Amino acid sequence: MGRVEEYKLIREALARFEKAKQSKNVYNVTQIATGSRGKGNTAFIGRQVHRELWSTDPDQIVNLEAVSLPFPLAWQFRFGWVVGIPDLVTFRDAQPIEVIEVKSYDSILNAETRQASLYGLLVQLNFHTRPRVFVKTLRDKFEIEGWEDIAIDTLLSFAAKLERRESHVHDEQ
Repeated sequence: MGRVEEYKLIREALARFEKAKQSKNVYNVTQIATGSRGKGNTAFIGRQVHRELWSTDPDQIVNLEAVSLPFPLAWQFRFGWVVGIPDLVTFRDAQPIEVIEVKSYDSILNAETRQASLYGLLVQLNFHTRPRVFVKTLRDKFEIEGWEDIAIDTLLSFAAKLERRESHVHDEQ
């Protein structure tokens, strides 16, 4: 791929994220992975950092040999938009090669694995490439093997939950 193609994919990904933010059916990666939006001081600080750092410049990604930064991602599925901003997406020669979800604690639960896997899937869908996916704790960096299956299972489970909720609402009416 030439740099023009990468630039186009980056711009399209950013535009997709902006479009998703305007939609009615938007679900955050954290919400899908954990069942909640994220709470507590750590979640608050994380959202603040993402908000302040989110000034993604496609030129920066295209012009640098390697860069790691939070990158806003979105993809529209049948049930709605899935959006999220992973802590770090590493681009080498303007192509995303890895996704790193950083945690301020040492234990990795299933939710962290699902969250990182969903970010990997969003990168794959937006950039047509398979990144490596990691969770970084205070002491270690763990690669998530089989993240595609984890992400798909998580989305299928979430979609089924939405369907049951919708069915329950219709039954009550």
